[in-house]
Amino acid sequence: MERRAGHRAGRREGRWQNGFLGHYALALMDRSPVHASQLSARIAEQSRGSWQPGPGAVYPAFRSLVARGLAEEYREEGRPTYRITPAGRRQLRRVREARHRWGERFGGSWRLLLDLVEPTEWREIALNRLRGTLATVETLAAGEEDRLPAADRRRLRAETVRELRRALATLADGRGAAREGA
Repeated sequence: MERRAGHRAGRREGRWQNGFLGHYALALMDRSPVHASQLSARIAEQSRGSWQPGPGAVYPAFRSLVARGLAEEYREEGRPTYRITPAGRRQLRRVREARHRWGERFGGSWRLLLDLVEPTEWREIALNRLRGTLATVETLAAGEEDRLPAADRRRLRAETVRELRRALATLADGRGAAREGA
């Protein structure tokens, strides 16, 4: 049987999104039970509208979590609502630990992307990474009190300002990247 060129890539993307979607759902359920429209709306909000999974993605992800014993379904106000199970919390903890290890191991691998694109695209890539990082810091610094205490938000703001000043000084005197991993 002949395969279409994009068929496998599309399946991989779908698996990644479904895996991510399930893990993201677990993270939200770890705070409180959720239903499909809440999950979809939160993703759209956090991705600034770049991704809003529809029911055809959300419900299969929930069904998979329930089938694997990571979540349970119940009805609230007539609609399916999902809550995390103890097994789901253990899985979420493993995912978070793996993400931390992945970040340590592959944190600088974004530089490999530079080898894949034309130098004329480097400026855009750098600015997009900077904007994304700054948006993350802004979100965390203004964060929800129950998730990030005020002292941690203050420390994050202070460390961010210190790093920005260091980077600006480095750029101003033309030295380029001052340290590996920056």
